[in-house]
Amino acid sequence: MSQPKFILQSLAVAVVLASNLTHAEETTIQSSVTTDEIQLAPIVVTAEKGNQANGLVVVADPKQPIQPVPATDGADYLKSIMGFNAISSGGTNGDVTFRGMFGSRIKMLTNGTEKLGACPARMDAPTSYISPETYDKITVVKGPETVLYPTTGSAATVSFERTPPKLSSEKPYQGTASVLVGSYGRLDQNFDGTLGDETKYLRLTTSRSTSNSYKDGDGNKVPSAWERWTADVAMGWTPDDDTWLELNAGTGDGYSEYAGRSMDGVQFKRKSLGFHAEKKNLTEHIKKIEAQIDYTDNDHVMDNYSYRVNTGTKSSMELARQTLNSRLAITTEWGKWSIISGVDSQHWNHGGDMKMQSGMMTMKPYMRNMKYQSYGAFSEFTYHLSADNQLVTGARFDHVAMTTSKTNVITNPSERTETVPSAFIRIENNLPSYGLKNYVGLGYVERVPDFWELYSTSLASGAYTINNMDAVKTDTINNMDAVKTEKTLQLDLGTQWQQGSWNAWVSAYAGVVKDFILMQ
Repeated sequence: MSQPKFILQSLAVAVVLASNLTHAEETTIQSSVTTDEIQLAPIVVTAEKGNQANGLVVVADPKQPIQPVPATDGADYLKSIMGFNAISSGGTNGDVTFRGMFGSRIKMLTNGTEKLGACPARMDAPTSYISPETYDKITVVKGPETVLYPTTGSAATVSFERTPPKLSSEKPYQGTASVLVGSYGRLDQNFDGTLGDETKYLRLTTSRSTSNSYKDGDGNKVPSAWERWTADVAMGWTPDDDTWLELNAGTGDGYSEYAGRSMDGVQFKRKSLGFHAEKKNLTEHIKKIEAQIDYTDNDHVMDNYSYRVNTGTKSSMELARQTLNSRLAITTEWGKWSIISGVDSQHWNHGGDMKMQSGMMTMKPYMRNMKYQSYGAFSEFTYHLSADNQLVTGARFDHVAMTTSKTNVITNPSERTETVPSAFIRIENNLPSYGLKNYVGLGYVERVPDFWELYSTSLASGAYTINNMDAVKTDTINNMDAVKTEKTLQLDLGTQWQQGSWNAWVSAYAGVVKDFILMQ
């Protein structure tokens, strides 16, 4: 069966809806006695350069459309940025890679906090819970060139951010809305609206995306349908230009069919609650204090019968992870020095169950299988050597403790405690007369194995610590003890050139990784 050769782009009405309900300049109608003249509102076309800070930092606007169609999840959008790719998992819920690295080597943040998936096979990678168009800005720091976040990513640090709105009594609302209609039942709907004034606001962001499965050349169904939706609300208080308090909450869910897996994702439920506070310009030297605490509950279910024909044993698994993140940071300035210092923590619990049906029902009850705690301290310094040169450096230490329970998936219940360092140093140089900006940085990261790596890693002996939620081979090695901390030493360098309307940049890196954790 021949397939359509096109995919419909966003409807014209979407462009109209997305043209900022922000009290944008109203259409002016000019009239005179002799003729009526209509002056339409101007159309502004913007484009992202794709880089800042000499190619080291990439900043993108997720509300701007990408080709060929808007992204369905975080990985789908990131692969439009140079260096990123995605491990496809069907129609949606891809697992992002950067420079060939993936997993916890890429620190994935939303509004300064980390949301972690629950599936041992990464069916719900952290990007699965991110709807890019509901955020205002994406920032990517390449390589181990920052220490501001827990267990810093060795490949990159990615932050999806929503910025505080700027409202007034004259402009008490702003918002965007968009609709996409495409072949195979593709339908996306996004809305981001804010009401308020100079001192308070209420913001609602929602999204829904759905698509049907497609057919191959012989007319056979290729399972790839999905549906995902999110809804987040934030209440903010801004009594003055230097103070910001926000309470936010959110939820979401969805499903996804897979042609290449033995089960489909029938639930990707998310619940979140957070409080953020920020105070600027307290004294001559204390420029900002920021604090936040965020809680997320990700509850994922997969089975082999809800969206596919199953004539054999029906089975399902529910996996959940509850995560609590907190952070306190202070920014100070002392002459040529600018310093960001702080502490942070992350706590999570992971658990799951298994249900099978073959003539009789067998149920493995839900049980917690792993507990994780980390406490970190960090400082990042910027020293202005001259008007065109600066030194940036930083260091952090993370104390990590992991515990497995007696009924969990690991053979011998055990504990693991480590203190791991991270550090970097970078020189940035500007040559305005030549239109050049340059940088060279050296970073070092030690990273403890994450849940996915402890669950899925195969050791050199070929023995698996874990097979599934309740069955383990007898002659296994305990991954909690045997999987070593991964150590990365990496050199990053790059340059940017701009003359008139011409702009070019190049970046390069060379890294040495010891005790690389290879997942199977």
